[in-house]
Amino acid sequence: MFTTIIVALITAVIGPSVLEWVKAKIRKKEQENIPSPVQEAIDINEIIDNQLDQIMEELQCDRIWVAQFHNGGHFYPTGKSIQKFSVFYEKMNPNLQAIQHVFQQIPVSLFPKALSKLYKDGELGIINYTTDENYDLMMFQKQFGCKSFYMLAIDDLDEHFIGVLGLAFTEKEHKLSREEWIFIRQKVGAIGSLLTDYLYKKK
Repeated sequence: MFTTIIVALITAVIGPSVLEWVKAKIRKKEQENIPSPVQEAIDINEIIDNQLDQIMEELQCDRIWVAQFHNGGHFYPTGKSIQKFSVFYEKMNPNLQAIQHVFQQIPVSLFPKALSKLYKDGELGIINYTTDENYDLMMFQKQFGCKSFYMLAIDDLDEHFIGVLGLAFTEKEHKLSREEWIFIRQKVGAIGSLLTDYLYKKK
């Protein structure tokens, strides 16, 4: 009789307590393995920064940046979201000033020709600002000294247009070779995959 009572006590009280303790340990271990939002941002930023370093080294460009589209405010009175873009990543030669702070919260309406070209064709190139179509991007030549300028659309894995990669040559004009186009397209695809994984990862 006494043994039966002890077994019942262990099963009814100690058993559930141990089970809950084990569950709590498992939950804590799982949470420890989940990176924090800050850690995730740092990790993806470092990887993309490395990608941009590789592009600069391979192409010998003077500036490279990545802009991403985002919502920024709403139209009155409908509340429809205003589409904007901001430069989130930038690398440049030491003698150049950064442009990242200039291109924050920029309405897409300011660059209709360039963004339309990118949306349709995925890329554009201005080898010479005097002879080539400039797609309303003269400011990059006048304000930032670009002699040749390229932009490529960044798509996610579902082919949604989520950002832009820009390349600038300020020292001299540069026409991308066939091999360089292949290289940069591959890198843009890799950056798109990285951003897809980061943006769509479940919290």
